[in-house]
Amino acid sequence: MRLWIANALATVLVGLAAVGQLVDASSPDDSSCGPNCDPHGYIVIFMAIPVLIVILVALFALGSLVGRRRAGFWLALVAAAGCALELLMLWSLMTALLAVLVGLVIVASVVLAIVGLRNAPVHQPYRVPEPPYPSA
Repeated sequence: MRLWIANALATVLVGLAAVGQLVDASSPDDSSCGPNCDPHGYIVIFMAIPVLIVILVALFALGSLVGRRRAGFWLALVAAAGCALELLMLWSLMTALLAVLVGLVIVASVVLAIVGLRNAPVHQPYRVPEPPYPSA
């Protein structure tokens, strides 16, 4: 049961990391705003849709993990992969501390999802027993 809870928390952290990347990359401060600075907000415009997709996948993963479905582990992996792609795209615009924290969240989420896929029990769906057929 702890594995499901840990994966649910890691999935929530992946969603927060996706939003944090966008916020950090789109709000330049004077120390990190160099040639890659985006004063017009194009990053927010073009990165809002991928962030929204990652957040939706993370929410679906959270719902599946709360429902104890193995698909939640796969969705958590997809959300972590999307967050990692955002990290690759926004690396030069982010502060180093946040980039390292996001990387650690991604690694932890991937490790927990893989452990969950290897160790989680597979539950067969409940089927209503069929009534006996009448004799012909």
